[in-house]
Amino acid sequence: MKDFIHLRMLALVVAGLMAAGPRAGAQGFGLSVTPSATSLLVSNSLTYTISVTNQTSFTLTTAFVTNLLPSSVQFQSASPTGYYTVNGSVVVFDLGAYFGGSFFNTQSAVLTLAVQPTATGYITNMVTVSSLDVTNTASTNVVVLVTNAVTLADLGVAMTGPAQPVITNDWMTFGVTVTNAGPNAAPNVILTNTLPPGVGYISVSPASPAPGIAGSNIIFNLGAMASGAFANFLLTVQPANAGSLLFSAFVSSTGTTDPNPANNLASTNITVTNYLSSQLIAFTNSAQAINLQNGLEEQTILLTNPGALGVPAARVVLTGLTKQLFNAAGTNNGAPFVDYSAGLAAGQSVTLLLQYAPRGSFPFTNGQLHAFALPAVPDWTPPAATLFGTNLNITRIVRLSNGNMLIEWPASTGRIYTVVYSDNVLFSNAMMAPPSIAAPANEVQWIDYGPPTTLSAPTNASARFYRVFLNP
Repeated sequence: MKDFIHLRMLALVVAGLMAAGPRAGAQGFGLSVTPSATSLLVSNSLTYTISVTNQTSFTLTTAFVTNLLPSSVQFQSASPTGYYTVNGSVVVFDLGAYFGGSFFNTQSAVLTLAVQPTATGYITNMVTVSSLDVTNTASTNVVVLVTNAVTLADLGVAMTGPAQPVITNDWMTFGVTVTNAGPNAAPNVILTNTLPPGVGYISVSPASPAPGIAGSNIIFNLGAMASGAFANFLLTVQPANAGSLLFSAFVSSTGTTDPNPANNLASTNITVTNYLSSQLIAFTNSAQAINLQNGLEEQTILLTNPGALGVPAARVVLTGLTKQLFNAAGTNNGAPFVDYSAGLAAGQSVTLLLQYAPRGSFPFTNGQLHAFALPAVPDWTPPAATLFGTNLNITRIVRLSNGNMLIEWPASTGRIYTVVYSDNVLFSNAMMAPPSIAAPANEVQWIDYGPPTTLSAPTNASARFYRVFLNP
């Protein structure tokens, strides 16, 4: 068909030269060109809609619409199909052939031309209508701006502080969540966590990707994040000073336009306090013994308040351990501790059970026990969802011969579970039992033995009810 159109054009040119010559029409041609966009991205398709009307007052045997395009566009398609030729950057429509050699006065044609820009900048389509039958012509140009691709991604960051009151030199953990609400994937996502002065970085979970440290900034290179993706991090740090400390996190992405930059920055104030002045003492009051039920080495200590004033709560820090303190509630300056989450009146004592792993006796002295008064009671309030039950079924509850309660539930190896207990079936005053448990197998057995994990031994409780929830 293209060869036919070329031959037709040549024949018409020869015929025109042999004739008396083209005539001057009354008005010429009506011409309008409308682009599908005045600005678009590289590699997006651009369509020109071309309207041509014969206003010459003659019936034309020939009419050509010539599109002179820049080299920075690539031809895709045109219509009407079969009535155009493409030669490099020139696209020519043959309306004479389209109308069968009779392009009548006032008759119109609508043509389309689709191209694809390959570079940024302004592109111009020079459009001209001409005929061998008349001297009249019409021309116009259409300019379109082509820009680089824009990636829209609504990145956001949120922070959660520690659940418990923080004491100077505690290894405290705070959470950071990064999200991409889209609509596009975000490349080269960077999360920057800024620590306040006097706060040292300890670790992060998960351990990968490993962060870079630049002064007080903990920086994660998260790479590309798909639309709808998220990433959670738990950062453990050690504040050396008391006060209200400002922690912040910022998320960014190079080459991305964020339609909602307000949520790129998050911050939280965390209050760090010191121990209260007190005279608390702690010493061992039993030998170490293996508990064959749980496989742990256990011994009890007596925590006493010999002072004249009561304290809101208490803590015992263990230093110089050669074994893991299995039931530790936390770490202070590298040493594990247990908390007694209730008041200790003047002259009052309480027995706490310590559990070590792996089992086996080891040297331990009272000089390794350090008792302190806490300024506030640790908050072990469970998530609200546990007030209405959990999706975990406790498969067994057994009272052991020593009066302790054993509960058992199915588990996923390595996942973290938390036990919640209450003295009523409605769980109106429920509390979590620290610490949470990492499941060693597909089934977990947990023993309620009293302080420091629960406030009192189950033998002293009028009733005790349990629930278990799976941590995120």
